[in-house]
Amino acid sequence: MKKILVAALIGSMVLSLTACGGETKESTENAITGESISSEAASTDASSAENTESSEDAASVEDSSSSEDAGEEVIAPDFSGTYTEPLSGRCTIDITSTGNNNYTVNVHWSSSAFESSNWEINATYYDSTTLLEYTDAKYYIRTYTSEDEYTDDVKYTNGAGEFWFEEDGSLGWRSANSDVDYITGETTFERIDNITE
Repeated sequence: MKKILVAALIGSMVLSLTACGGETKESTENAITGESISSEAASTDASSAENTESSEDAASVEDSSSSEDAGEEVIAPDFSGTYTEPLSGRCTIDITSTGNNNYTVNVHWSSSAFESSNWEINATYYDSTTLLEYTDAKYYIRTYTSEDEYTDDVKYTNGAGEFWFEEDGSLGWRSANSDVDYITGETTFERIDNITE
């Protein structure tokens, strides 16, 4: 009887140990599988973070290159204003912007109380040359017969030339029609007034 009881106890112990071993194995497998899942998730998160950083870096580089390109953009100088020839004070140049880098230029140069040289110009600023250029200047000499009466002697209507800024901010002027007028670029003009639109 004792032998049967001992055998039954041993059998039940074996069964419970087998059951515990199965649970341990299953727990171990679950733990390993869970660890794998956690590792995969961590790896995916790391990849996602790297991709986000790469995208941000690329966007940053693109933004900086755009800024650099914008920094290289040539800004047209504003020629608008009134200028005078400082040595004699007898010449006045009025330059007015008409938009889109276009300007009207009116030059009045007195040679005496009764006579003046005048230019009516439509000019355009070009980034490539940094010059205010024109090809349709009307040049005429005005002679006064009285205070209110005068005659205009038109010399040409297709004059060409250019204006530019010197380093000191003074205005330079060169005319291609030097056979008729005397502006050669040797004289500079100082700004005396800014025209506000």
